[in-house]
Amino acid sequence: MQRLKPAHEIYNRLIWDKEQFGDFFIGYEDRFLGIMETTREEFEEAEIPFHRIRYFKIISHGQIIWDRERRLDLITRNYSNPTSNSLQDTSQITINIDAPGVKQPAFSVKSKKNYLKRKRQKLRQKLSAEAREQLEEDERIEAEHDQQYEIRMREVEERIKRFQKLQINV
Repeated sequence: MQRLKPAHEIYNRLIWDKEQFGDFFIGYEDRFLGIMETTREEFEEAEIPFHRIRYFKIISHGQIIWDRERRLDLITRNYSNPTSNSLQDTSQITINIDAPGVKQPAFSVKSKKNYLKRKRQKLRQKLSAEAREQLEEDERIEAEHDQQYEIRMREVEERIKRFQKLQINV
């Protein structure tokens, strides 16, 4: 059994054989969102590392032509999938991405950015609400301390007055 070609070699092959393969989607794994799908331009713009690539899919007919998980490589005709013995006719090979157990792409890169932007905005709102509550609590405690200080100062003034009266009377 041959080794599966690495994603960066397949990517370079797809770029240089654009006439044969056309445009393609890149399926990659995002650390937070799971499997995502993007175009080549978005992939290069986002600077996604090659070790996160999970599959390549042709845009025109939706056929997956390289899949790391299934060990499928229709580009270099390198078949590492031990379950397929007779794979000479590659025109019949398709992968159903709607099958159970297959991770479907959740978002494109743009929707991922929007999702993360909304998530950061919610976090900022939550943090500002917590800060506002903390500020209100601090102000309440400070007002309580000021009130206690005034009560104690009045008590001290009353003691001083009583002491002065005692001094005068003696």
